[in-house]
Amino acid sequence: MKEKSKFVHRNRGETSSPGQPGNTRQHPGNTRRPGKPENALCHRGRCRSTGTDVFSVAQRSAVMAAIRGRGNRGTELRLIAIFRAHQVTGWRRHRPIIGKPDFVFPAQRVAVFVDGCFWHGCPKHATWPKQNAEFWRAKILHNRARDREVNRLLKQTGWRVVRIWEHALTKKHAARTVARLQRVLAEREPGRKRET
Repeated sequence: MKEKSKFVHRNRGETSSPGQPGNTRQHPGNTRRPGKPENALCHRGRCRSTGTDVFSVAQRSAVMAAIRGRGNRGTELRLIAIFRAHQVTGWRRHRPIIGKPDFVFPAQRVAVFVDGCFWHGCPKHATWPKQNAEFWRAKILHNRARDREVNRLLKQTGWRVVRIWEHALTKKHAARTVARLQRVLAEREPGRKRET
């Protein structure tokens, strides 16, 4: 009688025969690696997730609820860097006016909002979550309606509103974004007659 060949597992030092539980080298097409999550596919030493969440729906909800936002601080800091790189001056942050703009140019009465592509429903880059879709759709549509109302109220009080999408803060679009803002600021220079 021929004895079965045995394989030594590199990670665990265990031995098992082909086809036995614990053997990960049953055939060359096996893509599962020892020590990797069950939802990971591995090929030639590189692993990637299959997209399956490791948490249940209730656990994922609890994890997401525990995350506390910091506003849009990252996008604001990117715009500040762009302002400094292009010598844009005269702006102030977080002035207490209607809608709480991210930046204000008080002399020209220009309010600048930096809108995140997800939170404000960017037509080019917004993604709609599949989980709890009804809630997120209502939330984002409410944000957009609030943006329109803030624009209307600021315009009534003599302010010009400039909304900058998050995707316009990349190096590729920075010059175009600054040029657009500088046109608005030039139109509203103090002493220049404003359109009503």
